[in-house]
Amino acid sequence: MSKIVAAISGGVDSGTSAALLLERGYEVCGMFMRHRRQATLGEEETRNVLARRKTPLNVFRLDSAGKLNRIEYGPDDPPFLLPVDAASAVELADFLGIDFVLLDVDWQFESIVDNYVDEYYAARTPNPCVLCNRTIKFGVLWEAAKQLGAEKLATGHYVRIVRVRDWLDRTSPENREADAFFNYSAEDYGPTPEWLTGDGDSVFFARSPSLKDQTYFLYGVDSKVLGYIEFPIGRLEKTEVRRIATEKGLPVAARKDSQEVCFVPDRNHSQFIRDLRDSDPERLKRLPGDTSGPFVSLDGKIIGSHSGYEKYTVGQRKGLGMGFGERIFVQRIIPETRGVVLGPYEELGVDRIKAVDSNWHVDAPIEQDFRCEIKVRYRNESCFATVRIAKDGSFEAILDVPRYGVAPGQSLVCYWRDRLLGGGRIVC
Repeated sequence: MSKIVAAISGGVDSGTSAALLLERGYEVCGMFMRHRRQATLGEEETRNVLARRKTPLNVFRLDSAGKLNRIEYGPDDPPFLLPVDAASAVELADFLGIDFVLLDVDWQFESIVDNYVDEYYAARTPNPCVLCNRTIKFGVLWEAAKQLGAEKLATGHYVRIVRVRDWLDRTSPENREADAFFNYSAEDYGPTPEWLTGDGDSVFFARSPSLKDQTYFLYGVDSKVLGYIEFPIGRLEKTEVRRIATEKGLPVAARKDSQEVCFVPDRNHSQFIRDLRDSDPERLKRLPGDTSGPFVSLDGKIIGSHSGYEKYTVGQRKGLGMGFGERIFVQRIIPETRGVVLGPYEELGVDRIKAVDSNWHVDAPIEQDFRCEIKVRYRNESCFATVRIAKDGSFEAILDVPRYGVAPGQSLVCYWRDRLLGGGRIVC
């Protein structure tokens, strides 16, 4: 029986994944990642949760050298207050009868928060889920899982792992399965390029047929770990996941989905990053203090004022803080002058996008044009583009049709049919 660590967040997706792994015969160990940005129980509630456990809660932390260390504690002396979601995860593990580990990732997760704050003050719109997936979920968690003796790591992402040989069979002219759920057909793409037909035994991330497909957030994950990952719900729709959870009587079956940025209270990102800046002397040294400035029209006229450019992102219309008598959108942000440029929607369109810090899951050609689908935001539809990768790893996409509200700091992600090719961070 193979041992697998299932990342359990306390929600229905990861909970259902753990239950499905048990059905498949795995020896499952649940793992919850804890950090200081989570809502917590009180002291008494924490003790009560620990007391209800049939076995002691295993708590570990990876040190700076990458070694997994157990955190010892007594029944009346919990190592820290339990996150609310951790209590739900503990309840699920007890229900399933599986081992459970709470992994303290606090110091590693703070790098995600630091980047989030820094990016907004640099007038970029960060994508913390991309960074978290690369460094924490498929980095720190996988390293901890290996040291616990696991052969694989599973999560509740809506993503598939597909073998190249199987994919080539499915995308042959005789088989159109790979095109059944997506915007474009084989005819739109043309012949499969040779650089996608290499090692038939290798695997890759493939889009889920679910509307919640999350491959957009996984382009930065190290390709070396792909062979050790399982996505039990990768082919399912959310409604089917909830149905399975309900039929199995899982205690997480009715839990609501978490918010997009898990560590920002009440989704008020501007207040969150300002509070973090003002409460940390080191951040105050490197980040601007006064970020207020003018609203500027496209022709350079001052048309109003704002209290901080970090509150805005390219493409934003609501929450500008004042009315302008017309539908008006953030076009760009200029941190040097603290200006926020506004204009009509049609001026937001771009047909060229450049990205840096790229990560590719294929041997894509360098300094040669190739055609693929691209996405510039998670919830936006994809479109066709011509992509060229430079020797320094940056790349440019020339879009067939313009995209609107393309924000520096977000991700430009590339696909060939249902196959994730790679992506990078948008700079312009």
